[in-house]
Amino acid sequence: MPVSAVVLAAGRGARFGGPPKQFRSLSGRPLLYWPLRSFEKSPSVKQVVLVVSAARLPWARRFLRECRFWKVTAVVAGGRERMDSVLRGFAAVPSSTDVVLFHDAARALVSPGVIERVARSARRTGAALAAWPVPDTVKLGRAPRRGKVLVARTVPRRNLWLAQTPQGFTRAVAEKIFRRSRRNITDDVQWAERAGRSVEIVPGSPENLKVTLPEDFKLCEALLAARKRVSR
Repeated sequence: MPVSAVVLAAGRGARFGGPPKQFRSLSGRPLLYWPLRSFEKSPSVKQVVLVVSAARLPWARRFLRECRFWKVTAVVAGGRERMDSVLRGFAAVPSSTDVVLFHDAARALVSPGVIERVARSARRTGAALAAWPVPDTVKLGRAPRRGKVLVARTVPRRNLWLAQTPQGFTRAVAEKIFRRSRRNITDDVQWAERAGRSVEIVPGSPENLKVTLPEDFKLCEALLAARKRVSR
């Protein structure tokens, strides 16, 4: 059963200033290189659709030729909002696809193992996502008083998970749920949740972090260096 992936890299990354984070250097390569490399290595993934901003289309095509990412079969322009980019990427997925995975390029260090686990789960259950159990004690804050946020209560963390990507669906499920309203949705499986479908949680990885702040680049650099030492 063919698996396709949609890698979302159309974000503006306003918090960084200057070029969006997915195009900044990470260990001598654009950050975008690293998640694409993992999908290239994933045995079940046969095609990849890359979504970038319209202004980045020429750059992306040159980049793909230079890096020889042969699984990338289409590069499309993203929309104004993330969910618009999801729909445009899905529209470019080959019709032969049985399972489609959606991944944020900002999660640069996703591993082929995590990708494979989500693909297997999505095929089995219809919808799945990678996630990691919350490791810290969670506090619920209440309305600030005189500029201070106070603790309302401690939230039990037993069943709390940090959502990651990839998030995947069978094609039949994706076609059905993507017809629904997408307002106030912050990740893809919320479409399935709102449609009343079960979504399986697949163990992700603490290394599958989302690069959000400049400091995250330093952590990713250290993790990549550690991987190189282990592989020697």
